[in-house]
Amino acid sequence: MKIKHLTLVIFTLALGSTAHAEASIEPARDCPRVVQFELGERRFESGDSISIQEVRGSTELIQTGGTYCVTGTYTLASQDEADLALFATTTNLSSSPVSAEQTVRVRKGTGPFSLVKRMTGDGYLHVSFYSLKTGQGFGGVYFGQGGGVLRDKRFSYHDSTTASTSGDVEPIAPVGPNKVLFNFLGNPVTPPANMDPAYTTNGLAQAMETAARNAGIALLRLEIDDSEFPFLLGLTFAGPGDKPKLVEQIRKMPSYKTSGGVGGEKTYAMNIVPYEAFPLNTLQRICRRMTLREAVLHERLLSTP
Repeated sequence: MKIKHLTLVIFTLALGSTAHAEASIEPARDCPRVVQFELGERRFESGDSISIQEVRGSTELIQTGGTYCVTGTYTLASQDEADLALFATTTNLSSSPVSAEQTVRVRKGTGPFSLVKRMTGDGYLHVSFYSLKTGQGFGGVYFGQGGGVLRDKRFSYHDSTTASTSGDVEPIAPVGPNKVLFNFLGNPVTPPANMDPAYTTNGLAQAMETAARNAGIALLRLEIDDSEFPFLLGLTFAGPGDKPKLVEQIRKMPSYKTSGGVGGEKTYAMNIVPYEAFPLNTLQRICRRMTLREAVLHERLLSTP
């Protein structure tokens, strides 16, 4: 079954990063070579689009240590303003420096862009829109070369009640007996406009990095489900005693609370956003959906290498 509403198996360090900015990059000097590229995953809100016209770089092959300049055009229709950014989705939990040349503030309408990034590690390059209110991505396009192109990150920016009909997957109908369950669960809960930065994708990723470091452990995998509020953590541990060590460190952080989850000592899915942060008018809906979301995320960890 193709799973909907799950975010990246690997996460993107985005606009809220606390990493130090890179030194200034000059495209003409640092990106003299034309880089051939392929397009990968593309998802956008209605009316939005990003078109990559050219990629230039310090090397013709996209690789760690290289600098790459991406030019193109965007159309923003779903929001009045957004940040447009060039980032690399990565499995590396360490922070990646973010330079001023990687992001630009754009307004509703159509216009050109030119963004530059230095590859400090392996990752899947993409140009994406980010909300000014939540810092979360709401559409973008991946690109790269060969196996370095992310072609299906197995999530959707859009709500959907119907599973993919490809292969032998049976479509899910929100009618008949299913209607009772759909009504009970209700709709996904959108993130609050004034959401604490600690509860964003970046905030949670950085918190897990800190907690793992303080616990003296290495996480094999971190997955963040940002399909709805609260965002959930999916974790894969290296050793059988690592989970309690990490949980102990999380409990020392004033912004977070742990209240159980789904899984065992090797893989675990959980929420660490405190209930006090849940909007009162959505509290019941969040609680009804959370255990099921944790179970789906845990299954995702088990089924994907």
